[in-house]
Amino acid sequence: MGPGLIGKRRRPCGQLLQTHTVCYRDTAELHLTGELDLATVPLLLQAAATALAGRPRDLYLDLSGLTICDHTGLGALHRLTHQAHDAHVTLRLTGLTPHLHRTPTPHPARRTPPVLRS
Repeated sequence: MGPGLIGKRRRPCGQLLQTHTVCYRDTAELHLTGELDLATVPLLLQAAATALAGRPRDLYLDLSGLTICDHTGLGALHRLTHQAHDAHVTLRLTGLTPHLHRTPTPHPARRTPPVLRS
């Protein structure tokens, strides 16, 4: 194990974030469960790209299963809004918890951006 990981076990990204996509007619639903952070953002972006490739009219992104969403996760969600717009797809966020409903702003004295937990 690398420095700082003494006593900790690394888990594959697939164990940190699970994605489940359901497509029907002109709608796709992408359900997220777990942690959305630097390690798992690529999983979200790949799942979203696959869903958008089906050319749905609407993409519902269910965030109710997220336990953590850090600043890189929020950035990925923001990037996904632009990708959906460019693909002429309406992105609809569902399952917003109070922690995810408002975007945190870091305190000026805080060097590490906040992490959202549910």
